[in-house]
Amino acid sequence: ELFQTIPGFILAILLVATIGPTLTNVIISIGAVSWPPLARLTRAEFMRLRGREFVQAAVCQGQAPLIVALRHILPNVSHVALVQLSLHVISFIKSEVILSYLGLGVGVDQVSWGTMLQEAQNELLLGYWWQLLAATGMMAAFITSFALFTDALRDALDPKLRGLE
Repeated sequence: ELFQTIPGFILAILLVATIGPTLTNVIISIGAVSWPPLARLTRAEFMRLRGREFVQAAVCQGQAPLIVALRHILPNVSHVALVQLSLHVISFIKSEVILSYLGLGVGVDQVSWGTMLQEAQNELLLGYWWQLLAATGMMAAFITSFALFTDALRDALDPKLRGLE
């Protein structure tokens, strides 16, 4: 509940500021503050599907609870979790960019969109606008292509769209 009450990005900033601004610490802090919503959604989907007829039929056939969870419930939950995870990945990227832009992310000697934006901001005053355009354009292209990939993956994995439910 603590992770749900404090905004995740603020908690990530506090964690990175506490343990130090390295790439590993950024990954750990973003991962530590962003798992509760995905875990809650996955648990809620498991609980919802637990009462469905196809799961009850598997239980009545005497299948073990682990087999029921892995064979019947997990394929029906995976597409929901995958879509949420992809939305989280996009927010992870944005969080890393913002942390690096603020100087709390990766070091200046490492490549990051946040450090690229920070350097482009300084160059913008000198009239070199194309560095800012290149960094933001590549971020937008990557995030859009990742969202399209996730949408196609959800369509491929959703049992309702495949007619397997």
